[in-house]
Amino acid sequence: MHQWKIPQEFINELLARTNIIDLIGSKLSLKKNGNNYKSLCPFHNEKTPSFVVNDIKQFYHCFGCQAHGNAIDFLMNYEQLNFIETIEELSLLHGLSIPNKSINPVNNNVLFHMYYSHQILKKICNIYYDQLLQSNNTTSYQYLIQRGIKKKTIEEFSIGFSGNKSNNIAKYFSSNTKQYNILIKLGLIIKDSRGRTYDHFRNRIIFPIRDRNGRINGFGGRAIYPQSNPKYLNSSESFIFKKSKQIYGIYELIKKNLKPNRIIVVEGYIDVVMLTQFKINYVVAILGSTITTEQIKLIFRITDNIIYCYDGDKAGKIASWTSLKLSLPYLQDHKSIKFIFLPNNTDPDTIIQQEGTISFQNRINNAMNASEFLFLKLLHNADLSSIEKKSYFSSLIIPLINLIPGKIMRTYLHQKLGLQLGILNIEQLNSLFLQQHKKNLNIKIKHTPMRTIIGLLIQNPKLSKFVPKKITIIKFNIKGFDIFLDLFKTCISNPKYKTGQILELYRNSKIENILKKLTIWDHMIIKEKIKNVFLDSLTMIYNQKLEKQYYNLIMKEKNQGLNKNEKKELWSITVSLSQK
Repeated sequence: MHQWKIPQEFINELLARTNIIDLIGSKLSLKKNGNNYKSLCPFHNEKTPSFVVNDIKQFYHCFGCQAHGNAIDFLMNYEQLNFIETIEELSLLHGLSIPNKSINPVNNNVLFHMYYSHQILKKICNIYYDQLLQSNNTTSYQYLIQRGIKKKTIEEFSIGFSGNKSNNIAKYFSSNTKQYNILIKLGLIIKDSRGRTYDHFRNRIIFPIRDRNGRINGFGGRAIYPQSNPKYLNSSESFIFKKSKQIYGIYELIKKNLKPNRIIVVEGYIDVVMLTQFKINYVVAILGSTITTEQIKLIFRITDNIIYCYDGDKAGKIASWTSLKLSLPYLQDHKSIKFIFLPNNTDPDTIIQQEGTISFQNRINNAMNASEFLFLKLLHNADLSSIEKKSYFSSLIIPLINLIPGKIMRTYLHQKLGLQLGILNIEQLNSLFLQQHKKNLNIKIKHTPMRTIIGLLIQNPKLSKFVPKKITIIKFNIKGFDIFLDLFKTCISNPKYKTGQILELYRNSKIENILKKLTIWDHMIIKEKIKNVFLDSLTMIYNQKLEKQYYNLIMKEKNQGLNKNEKKELWSITVSLSQK
């Protein structure tokens, strides 16, 4: 079988059509700042904008966390996509179809394995779905019906069933060695110490876990018999399934509303399925008892308002408090988090079936604000009767308030704390909160002629047309010159490319990080002087090379004598050096 790869020419065309200002501006609030655009960084907490996007270079950089790259890098990091998914996203944006070209099979081609794995998982999803509907699996089908799940909902979420035989999937793919081996890597087929194989999922209701584009990354299995353990089982961690980054129901939600006003976060697959069936079409589930920062960031990229609604038990209350603490660093002034607390021993699935959509909607409308929950939790059993006890309470809540980047929200909570402590003087109140010193945001790189020519060229690819021919044909045994020469050839071969496009050609190369570092280097050279400094630095490097050759030839003449060609070379160098 031949693999495929995305042609570099198509990737270059995508970048040429993508204006990084428009792309990032559709996700963040950008403000013009001189020749750049600035925003609060989406990749770390900050109160002062240090995220800069440059239109000319088609490149972004955060001076706070050092995140940087072109349009592809931004989408990969912001949307938590892999490379292929990012190219597909940009292709959809521009209405283009991705061409492909065959290449020889390469066993460790990760990108191909990801694409191929999604195709296999889609096939397995269909197998599970068919098994659910087969007449000999009526127990599993009736289980879902008894839980109140309708056939239309089963179809919408592609719910399936894994049979009770230990190797249904293993047998199905046994004749295709390549697919079989990938399923072992994905953990869907388990091989024991004796070499025997069996399916990861057996006798379980299966819920396919899709990404936002509908690709299946893994599965969740729910036991239908009380004695089965564990009750819930997810796919194994693999190169396409990272539990901490997966969100169940995200694809079904986005299909209905690309930009929902709010998203409810629940614990279980059936909670999502049931709430959706009752027309609450903005629900997702985490794959565990606690949400992760990756999941919070992903949800906040889709909506500005998160509502946590966990089970009405002790574990659910603990999960709510953990979710609050993990969410605070992402609580900008235009974002909100709220909480629905259900009655004891209930969950969203049972509650909505008991109460119906309207009553549950009232619970949503009356959800508790983050600030109220924060104070309610910490004030519970708190004693503020003495200065010492007030001080202890402050030591618990101030670090949490300081996590919040939203200035208005933070100020409001400061004032609320002041009222609780009996401190009404603003100056006294502010003195409670430690102010972080500003970081030195400039990347300091020592100036050398070699760093200067590489840095100026990657930031200004059009300088390549001013490089003298003699520089490109002479052999330089100087560290870094091979990087410059490679970059020069790339720039001269692609005269219309901007920095972001040039960098894309070096993705996964040995010098990618060097070029990215020099792309964000503040060389402190004014725009009008860049060309002259570039050429002067080139000349300096060239003369250094001539001087070294001159010295070597002089020493050889003294010790051994020179042949005719060497004497001619010495004369030529002498003439060149005399014209400096």
